[in-house]
Amino acid sequence: MYSRMRQNIDGIINILARACLLPIIILSAATVYAADEEPIKIEHLSLNRSVAYLGEEISADITVSVQPSLRNKVLRLRYYLDKNEIGRQTVTDFDSTGNAKTVFRFKDSPEGRYQFRVVLDIEGEKFKTDEVSRQLAILSLPGGMTDKQFSGQADEQTLQDESVSGKPDLLPEVITFNIASPRIGQKIRIKSRISNTGSVQADNVKIRIFINGQPHGKDIMMNIAADSQADIETEFKPTSEGKKDILVLVNPDGVIDEESNRNNLLSKTLVVRPAGTEKKNKQIIAAPGLKTGPKQLANLVVYIETISGVHYTTDGQVTFYITNNSQASETKPFIMGVQILQDNQDKPWLIKQPVKSLKAGETATLNINWPVSQLATENLYVATVDIEGVVDETDVRDNHSRPFRVMSTVANKADLAMAESPAESPPEITIISPRQNERLTDNRKLTINWKSSGDIGKRVRITVIKSSTNEKVLSSLTSNDGQFSLDLSAQESGEYILSIKDENGTNTTTKRKFIIASQDPANIQRLIAPLSGTSYRGGQQIKIIWPESMKKKPGLLIDLVLQERSSNKIMKLNQKPIAITNAQFSWQVPDDGSTFGIYSLQAQTMDGKVLAVTEEIELLPNFVSFNLPDINRDKDEITVDLEIARTNFKGKNLEFLVMNNGPADIRASGMVGYNFSSYFVLKLPITSDEDVIICHSNLLADLPQGEGKIISLGRDPDCPMGERSYGSKFVYVVTHFTIPTLTNQRLIDPKPLNNLSKFYWPE
Repeated sequence: MYSRMRQNIDGIINILARACLLPIIILSAATVYAADEEPIKIEHLSLNRSVAYLGEEISADITVSVQPSLRNKVLRLRYYLDKNEIGRQTVTDFDSTGNAKTVFRFKDSPEGRYQFRVVLDIEGEKFKTDEVSRQLAILSLPGGMTDKQFSGQADEQTLQDESVSGKPDLLPEVITFNIASPRIGQKIRIKSRISNTGSVQADNVKIRIFINGQPHGKDIMMNIAADSQADIETEFKPTSEGKKDILVLVNPDGVIDEESNRNNLLSKTLVVRPAGTEKKNKQIIAAPGLKTGPKQLANLVVYIETISGVHYTTDGQVTFYITNNSQASETKPFIMGVQILQDNQDKPWLIKQPVKSLKAGETATLNINWPVSQLATENLYVATVDIEGVVDETDVRDNHSRPFRVMSTVANKADLAMAESPAESPPEITIISPRQNERLTDNRKLTINWKSSGDIGKRVRITVIKSSTNEKVLSSLTSNDGQFSLDLSAQESGEYILSIKDENGTNTTTKRKFIIASQDPANIQRLIAPLSGTSYRGGQQIKIIWPESMKKKPGLLIDLVLQERSSNKIMKLNQKPIAITNAQFSWQVPDDGSTFGIYSLQAQTMDGKVLAVTEEIELLPNFVSFNLPDINRDKDEITVDLEIARTNFKGKNLEFLVMNNGPADIRASGMVGYNFSSYFVLKLPITSDEDVIICHSNLLADLPQGEGKIISLGRDPDCPMGERSYGSKFVYVVTHFTIPTLTNQRLIDPKPLNNLSKFYWPE
């Protein structure tokens, strides 16, 4: 309406100007414009980053305007993260046009997703306010670090008083790319300027670069004189499109004593575009024998089998698998090494093992004798290929294994020296979980883990018997893959016996007793953190805090476990029992596809009794985006619960059901923005782009309240997956969607966690 009014006025001005009445009309137009102006207004709000890390400074640039009659007033700006106020500013200095600019800086907020809100009003007067907000995500630090590493003894007040002297002060000032938005496979240079604003030279400064939370390349070491700068540079060749978080971290181990270590990190987002089509066309028409594009490089990946982060050994050997994922390039011989994760990277290697050259697609299997002194410890280890950097690779981010522990299934270390070689040892199956006399949780879901040695075979038979009646409640033939989940919710309380045999029934285990106990849900408390409904991405830290009332039981030990909603599979987060008197526990979400879905988080006693729980949290890998809420409050609000209610095979086609649970109808025009993404995970852990296939679907139809529509992926010509055939086999598929941003409507979903459905390949 206003724009049409302005167009009409402008048209009248042009006509009357020819009649020499221009000054009068300009005055009239100015009068109309002034009448429509807001008395006070936030004209502009921008954040220097929408994603930041703990300890990283965030700055907001704000421009406000005020009418002439109010310029003698004091304007007040209040800043919020969601509903929590984090600061205030007053604005009194306006230019001739009535505008004023200011900058607000903050950091060290808890990790999470927020609405950063700015509220403008007049101090001491009840006047119309103005509010603007922006989406902000604060991530936990990469590599398992915590914000304690950035909270030195010198606080901000001390620094302002200039009472600290005789120390260096290191900070990264800027990150630049030689190509602003590269394409997949295009090599770019990442540059950063590191400053020492302190009064003392800093020697042996370590700089570490992270890309999407993973270390990139080797640490850079240099000396930086007082009050000077130094530039660093590294190369990066992206293998997938999308946003990449580039993080420069100075003094990551806190070895150098600084004036302040709260300014040691800086991040910047790099947007990678899809690969160009020109190169593909040239390669297709190129004559035989001619070079078509740059030489393809090797790509080394190291993998170790673990169960909940632990590698179990029966003979003192640890097996590593090293693959050259390149399709064309052979590697040089190189050295693989293993370090203790808690140690600094410049400390000696625990293990160094030479590896022969690997042809394209070739895998080497290394059986390494593990040091007896490092068995059954609480140390975390990381295996790294090509520790000397002799192989030219496309990407070195997957040169590191996941952190792992090593446990022996032999009774004690002394017995390990007497253990026979695998070829001479008899076939054996060892149950790892459940523990002896373990109590099942209140949902009565049993997760069974085992290890087998010798010639057991490809399949095993799992049997569960109720002790009191000797009734066989389960006899199942399953793959000998070391994992099996069982729903015992229909069984009565009591003691049960578990046994695992080979398919022929000749080799068995020691029997393992477990207990199904009744439990009163009223006695189960709620965890203080995390909150139900919270979403986390791979690499983020989850701080788990249990109620104070639970801490009043000295000597009580607990486990923290995740239970997946779709399969009831259990994952224990702690490697050793936790004293309940501890204040909290931190756990880093893996980004390898092992956690992708909706989970409940439970604090349990050692016998499986649930003490406290957070019902639903969402864990997403980094290639899945958060739901971005629509912050425009001037739109018409529509509340509707849209759910992916079911995913399964119907015949040979994979389908999922989209339900509208109300309370509003959705018309076809409203469905345009809904994009359903199906993530087919072909291999775990996810180590490359080839391990995940993403298909997109849209539903362009009316969806009245209480009705549903079926989307069939198997009939989608643009999706290579979705058919029940061996060539399309996957580990699991997750279908997920985010609430769209519409032009005239603001959609509110009261149950965002049912926007995700996870389905495992049926055996």
